[in-house]
Amino acid sequence: MRNILKKASRNFLYRHPWQLCLAILGITLGVAVVVAIDLTLDSSLQTFTRTTQALSGKASHRIVASDGGVDEKLYTALRVEHGIHVLSPVINCYVVSSAASENTFKLYGIDPMIESTFQSSWQQQQGTGAGNALRLISEPNTVLMSRQTAEKMGLQIDDQLSVITDTGSYELRVIDWLPEDDAVARELFENLLITDIATAQEILGLVGNLSAIDVMIASDQEAKIQALREALPADLLLMSLDNQAESLQQMTHAFAINLNAMGMLSLLVGMFLIYNTMTFLVIQRRRLIGSLRSIGVTRQQIFQLIISEALILAVIGTVLGIALGIILGQGLLHIISGTLNAFYFRIDHSTLILSPVQIAKGILLGIGATLLAVLTPAWEATRQSPQHTLLRSQLETDVRRLMRFAVIVALLFILCSFLLILLSGTNVRLGLISLFLLLFGFALLTPVVTLLLMNLLERTLGRSSSIFAKLPVRMVRAEISRTGIAIATLMIAVSVSIGMDIMIGSFRLTVSEWLQTSLQADLYVNLSGNTQAANKSDNDHILKTRLAGLEGVEMLSSVLHTRLIRDQTLTKVTVFELNPKSKQGFIFKQQGNGVWEAFTQQNSVFVTEPYAYHNQTKIGDKILLHTDQGEQAFEVIAIYADYSGDQGHLAMSRSNYQKYWPDLGFTGIGIYAAQQADRQQLEKHVKQLLKPYQSVRSEQAIYQASMQMFEQTFKITEILRLLAASIAFVGVFSALMALQFERTRQLGILRAIGMTPMQVGRIISIETGLMGLIAGLFAVPVGFVMAYVLIFVVYQRSFGWTMAFHLDAFVIVQALLLAFFAALLAGVLPATKMAQTKPAEALRSE
Repeated sequence: MRNILKKASRNFLYRHPWQLCLAILGITLGVAVVVAIDLTLDSSLQTFTRTTQALSGKASHRIVASDGGVDEKLYTALRVEHGIHVLSPVINCYVVSSAASENTFKLYGIDPMIESTFQSSWQQQQGTGAGNALRLISEPNTVLMSRQTAEKMGLQIDDQLSVITDTGSYELRVIDWLPEDDAVARELFENLLITDIATAQEILGLVGNLSAIDVMIASDQEAKIQALREALPADLLLMSLDNQAESLQQMTHAFAINLNAMGMLSLLVGMFLIYNTMTFLVIQRRRLIGSLRSIGVTRQQIFQLIISEALILAVIGTVLGIALGIILGQGLLHIISGTLNAFYFRIDHSTLILSPVQIAKGILLGIGATLLAVLTPAWEATRQSPQHTLLRSQLETDVRRLMRFAVIVALLFILCSFLLILLSGTNVRLGLISLFLLLFGFALLTPVVTLLLMNLLERTLGRSSSIFAKLPVRMVRAEISRTGIAIATLMIAVSVSIGMDIMIGSFRLTVSEWLQTSLQADLYVNLSGNTQAANKSDNDHILKTRLAGLEGVEMLSSVLHTRLIRDQTLTKVTVFELNPKSKQGFIFKQQGNGVWEAFTQQNSVFVTEPYAYHNQTKIGDKILLHTDQGEQAFEVIAIYADYSGDQGHLAMSRSNYQKYWPDLGFTGIGIYAAQQADRQQLEKHVKQLLKPYQSVRSEQAIYQASMQMFEQTFKITEILRLLAASIAFVGVFSALMALQFERTRQLGILRAIGMTPMQVGRIISIETGLMGLIAGLFAVPVGFVMAYVLIFVVYQRSFGWTMAFHLDAFVIVQALLLAFFAALLAGVLPATKMAQTKPAEALRSE
């Protein structure tokens, strides 16, 4: 009996290769998206962590300060007075090559002799030990660099590398290569320069200052760690490198969840496709299954047969999906790394790292989702008696009976979704689960809505004498077991498209309005550089005075981006020096009375909306910041909109900042031109005052660059949405192909009674177009609900931003056209093939 089952299954599947290919394609695409997203996110975080570990070696902790840096006298005091010897001073900064390529290098200054204790990766390899360490100390302006990077720039050993820093131009001599024994090492050390700490201090203007001090203390020596904390000044922080890696993961947690949700959405649509395919494979074999049951095949054997078929498809699709995911991940890595660079932390290079955990997750999801999707059709194939299985009408009767139960389940899903939104607080994962419950609920409602619409349309067309008006409607209604699934799949994809379009459009409009309000100055001078560099503050103030004296300048404003210590963490702080116009650039969400007077005269801060949301900060709360004079309390007097990052920051007046922290100069200066001034001429005069590494841009140029970054950030979302839509199209195509081939006898009868091939094709096209139109119409309200949940639940919980709900009528029209033409296009091949079938062949009994 088992051999008969295998032969029956093999013969049937061989005769329907296109269905198998479409099912495998659905699994492949769904798994590929999930694997690609997981690999790219994990690779970006691992790359950052591996780079830190390669440079820090066995260091367990790091002493850091705000952007003012660490006084090197502390290093001496810790070694001599406190007896802590396992310390390594570090200088970490970026420099730019003065060559035509203008490469950016990470300059890492260390004490080569002490660093050997920490066994950094660059010192563990043969030939890069004490010899090079001594040369870095004894020979001035010498560096080690990657051979691969040097070859790209045409450099050899003993060649000079010209770099530009905040203090001028310097010639650095390459004395040896960094180790590149494997691909990982080549990637880690790309665009990295290792030099002696004295050389780094000299060329960066950091004499007497350090970026950080690496510390090596065993994790179980809590007393020693606490003693070191107590020995540090109030404005310094002892940070665990393990905790730093964890904080990076927490920082990108919401970003990762949202991308993974898009990947799971693709897999969800893929599950609908698998369900479609396996359902049709079962339906098309109802007579065969009934015959097998009649000759003694048991329910369990039928169930095992269908599950085994699905398992084979799952394995093939999962393997192909993992391979495609790796390829897709390599393409997405640059996009995701760019977003991480813009909003979270800098990644100097991007390498796709294959993780066994992520591959295993892809295997589990691919096989698990397939088996889950096939349970219902497998159960349907075994629950009926042989007599009922052989009756075609029994299927539609059973499906219509189940639709009543499906309505109850759908309403429960939707109700649970709304309750989850109300009761889940700020939890991002539960917000996304509520979104998926909504989609499941509306998907279950789709066949019922389709049936109601077809009944209404049939009554409306009751007086029509045209068969082309009546027959397609009856075909959709009569075979709701097939058409309902196809329409539900397309509806989900289109509603996701509507929801994402409205969300992105609302966010784009919100960011655009925020930028136009915030950018009050006419020109912006960028002074970003190493804030620890000698004389930077003095030079910035001199430049500011010269800018104020230019003809056509009415007034100036300034900003400094720095970091201050709060609760054993580094907190971003923006220091403002404002004028009456720049104050108009703040969009307050909440504010107290007399905010501007309090902002400049009291210990007070503004906080951005994301910061307030993530830290549950309210007006009147006190924030304790570390200073040389101990902790100082700053009262929160306003919360304002800011979309430059999702972690948020504090805003402080320059007068308040200078009471407790050193003057680090400026990060940027805003220039407000007089009303009659020639702005282009003014920009030329400003450029003449700037150094090569400084720049000036107009308000319009910054606006355009910011909007381009916005588009870049959402590029990954657009790609994932297109992939989900592609999977849905494959699902609809699969369903329509199966549906039309199953109607071979019906269409043969139409041909036999005189209908031409063109007329048959016309009926099929009208039917598929009608199915697409139904999917599009139902997708509109579902898309609106999805957009609302995305904007006011998921994205607010993820990033702390609030957005205006912006409805674009073009999105609705576009979605309806997408659904209509997708279904119409998916029906072209079945319509053509069925129209060309000869009546005698179509009516021939198998």
